[in-house]
Amino acid sequence: MDKRSTFLQLKEVERERRRELILDAAVKLFTEHPFSDIGMRDIAKEAGISPASIYRYFSSRDAILMEVLGQEIQEGEQRQIERLEKGTASIEEIAIGIIDFFLDKESMLQMLSHFMLKDKVDPEIQDRFQAAKQYFLKHFEQLMLEAGVAPGNVQLFSHAFFASILGILMVFKNFEGDIEACRRQLHEMARLTAQVFKSGLPEPSAAENK
Repeated sequence: MDKRSTFLQLKEVERERRRELILDAAVKLFTEHPFSDIGMRDIAKEAGISPASIYRYFSSRDAILMEVLGQEIQEGEQRQIERLEKGTASIEEIAIGIIDFFLDKESMLQMLSHFMLKDKVDPEIQDRFQAAKQYFLKHFEQLMLEAGVAPGNVQLFSHAFFASILGILMVFKNFEGDIEACRRQLHEMARLTAQVFKSGLPEPSAAENK
């Protein structure tokens, strides 16, 4: 291997290391503070790089958010795969797994809300968010199939089920009491929701079939 190739490889390793430092710094800040309080300068300072340098790696704070969100989605997917492999993929267990994942990753709820509710997002970043969302929902549909808990229209069932559990989290995650009391309350609500879904969704109406 010539010296130029070795140098380029080292530069690429250094670039990747810097990207990881930036992402780690962003995760730390997003966990500790509201997104609206955090700017690119704050992330650069936490990562130990200059404000100008951070733009060599990410074009905006939303680009960093999207990168972090993508990594979190992959982690959530892996958790559900492991749950399925362990044979604990009943619809109740899946619901509780979603609750626990987002309670342990509260900043991810903020990220989802940010991209779903923010009016002005760079079109490229918004396209990446939509692609990531569709990827996760497809995985969730497959999880429902493999767990044998999705009757009828699998897509409709899985989307409605996931949205219901996510809605419970967003509305009740600050339930009065300590975190464990909150977790127990959310688990009970998730179980109840799962039991309702067990009966399946109603058949499509005649209008829907047209």
